[in-house]
Amino acid sequence: MKNYVRYVIVGLAVLWAAPAWSASLTWTANTESDLAGYRVYRCTVSNCSRTSGTATLLATLGRVTSFNIGTPSTTLYYFVTAYDYAGNESRESAVVTYTPPSTPPRIGASPISFSFAATQGGPNPASQTLTITNTGGGTLSWTLSESITWLTLSRTSGSGNASVTLSVTTGTLRAGTYSGTIVINATGALPVVIPVTFTVASAPVPVIRVTPTSLTFTAVQGGANPPTQTFTVTNGGGGTLRWSIRNNRGWIVHSPLDGTGNVTVTVGVVTAGLSPGTYTGSISVAAEGASTVWVPVTFTVAAATSSPVVNVSPTSLSFTARVGGSAPPSQALRISNGGGGTLTWRARHNCNGNWFWHSPIDGSGNATITTGVTTAGLLAGTYTCQLSVATPDLSSVVIVPITLTMTP
Repeated sequence: MKNYVRYVIVGLAVLWAAPAWSASLTWTANTESDLAGYRVYRCTVSNCSRTSGTATLLATLGRVTSFNIGTPSTTLYYFVTAYDYAGNESRESAVVTYTPPSTPPRIGASPISFSFAATQGGPNPASQTLTITNTGGGTLSWTLSESITWLTLSRTSGSGNASVTLSVTTGTLRAGTYSGTIVINATGALPVVIPVTFTVASAPVPVIRVTPTSLTFTAVQGGANPPTQTFTVTNGGGGTLRWSIRNNRGWIVHSPLDGTGNVTVTVGVVTAGLSPGTYTGSISVAAEGASTVWVPVTFTVAAATSSPVVNVSPTSLSFTARVGGSAPPSQALRISNGGGGTLTWRARHNCNGNWFWHSPIDGSGNATITTGVTTAGLLAGTYTCQLSVATPDLSSVVIVPITLTMTP
């Protein structure tokens, strides 16, 4: 008479007759127990051989075709097969342990590195975004850690997929390359390290440029002040030119005194109180980070006379144009009487090719002559000539150099 075995686990009775299982079930191979001289086995689909006794389960389990356990769980399902020591089957069943698949979370990060760039003392660079995703299973609960003083994170912890904004601050950082890391940690996942680099370039240095580089005035003792003159200040380098302009002589006056960027400076001289002679002084143009530029000023005071003396301002004319382009703007040449009596003058030039013109060509007293150039047909190069302003008897003559530069 055959013996029968019933085996119950987790409230589920042993199933009799021909049980089955799906290929996704997880099995373990070991001797389960020794029941009244019979062997009970637990095995895997790929390794379903006996672990003791003379009988094999493979043939018995091979007859089972399917077993649907429904929703994955950790419930143990047992099918027991018992044999006597002679290998005779006592009753069919099998021992099965189902463990649902479990995939740990995995940190996904994009991009895998960050690079920022800025200029020393300049604005902060644009923010960038770090994207965190779970490329594994389960739930990804993450935290961010960093010890970078110039970096700010919009958030440092979260769950699941998320975006984190990275911002850097230039502040008082010196020029150089700064680096650090952001570490992403999550329970059950390997940490991810994100390199961050911040390159701070040296601040551009301003360079002071002045045109013209010197000024010359003439007047008659006790007479009227000569016409004012101008020079321009421009930034020939980088950054911002914040300038301060001063002079070192009481007979020099100028404006403005301080400002930013390019500027035209008006300069005058005061005749009152000066004896005949030649006076020299200078105007300094200074700016933070730039070398100071000095503009020499020469003032010649002639002895009082009843004869007229021609004064002109500026003392030279310079034009620049492109070949085939339009003519540059006209310029004004101011004429004044630096002596006594009544000034009658005439203006003539020796420019070949008629590329220079001026109007009027004659006059009396203080006046302004409009000058200009005609560039049509001119080739690239530098053209020079002279404009003379003189009294009719040539007792007072002023020569004004004229330069035209034609660029390709």
